[in-house]
This record gives sequence, C-alpha cells and structure tokens, in this order.
Amino acid sequence: MRVHTLLCLTLLVAGALAVAAERNWKPGVWATSSDGRIYIIESASEFISGEVPEGGAAPMSATSGSAVKYAIEQQTLYVLDGEKVEHPLRLMGSSPKYSTSYGALGGGHFIKVVSPGGSRITLEDGSRWDMDPRQYFAVADWGPDDLISVRRSNDDKAFAFEVDNTSLDDGALANHLTR
Repeated sequence: MRVHTLLCLTLLVAGALAVAAERNWKPGVWATSSDGRIYIIESASEFISGEVPEGGAAPMSATSGSAVKYAIEQQTLYVLDGEKVEHPLRLMGSSPKYSTSYGALGGGHFIKVVSPGGSRITLEDGSRWDMDPRQYFAVADWGPDDLISVRRSNDDKAFAFEVDNTSLDDGALANHLTR
C-alpha cells in the first residue's frame, strides 16, 4: 500500500513539473502598477494584467522595466520569477499596446523625456511614443523642450505616426502607447 501511495505521489509531482516545463513562456517587461496585488506586463503587442488571488502568495518583486517571463492558460496568468518559481495570477485582461488614434495631431508639442538610447519619448501632454528602432540613434540626440509635431503616417504599416522634431528638422516613425 505504501509503495502504491508513494508511486502515486511521485507521478503527481512529476506531472506538475512537466506542466510547468510545457508552458508557452513568453518574454515581457514589468509595467508600472499602482496596487501591490495587481501586476501589469508589457509584451510586444499588448498590456496584460493579473491579480493575486485571495489568500494568494506574498507579492512578487516587479520592478518597472525589468524583464519577466509569462504564460497564459485559460483564466490564469503564470509569471516565472528570477528563481524559476511560478506565480499564478488571476488573468484580469489584456489591451492593445498601441493606439491608432491620437487626439492632438499637429504642432505645439514639446518633449518632456527621451529614454536612454532613444527608444521612447514622452511629450508634454503625457503621451508616450515607441520610436522606430531604425531611428534610435537620431532620437537619442533629441532633448527636453525640443518642439514636436505629430502626424499620421502610411510610410510603414508597422507604425501609425510620424513624430517630427521641428527644433532639429528631424523625424521618426512611432507608435502611440495606450498606457
């Protein structure tokens, strides 16, 4: 009887480990979250949010901008921490990362922040823009208070907008972040 029970437990543990290994892990980065129970992951195309279930484990370390691996299965968002421990969260939903609309097209804008390396800029109205990677080198030279004009673009279907730095007579394709 003991051998049978031990064998069943061994198979159960092995099955649980096999499920963890078989998850379709995807890369993302932690996005900012205002609540210690709600976590938001930024993937290549969307923002995914999950909540620690009632009576769930202690909060995870989720530093904004740091890498994370995640998997989604039915209504569960699994997060893999640095020690390769899975944390199941209740999947709250997802939303597209980029918007194809922006209500303040045209000039009159200025830059508040340029991220290191020129990958992202923030304008005075709080809008955030992911820049075309082919232009990071140029955008990295843009600075706070540079004057900006935003227009729609059809030049490359991967980008819905062009952000023009009128102070430097320079521009780059960009996508408008929804968050």
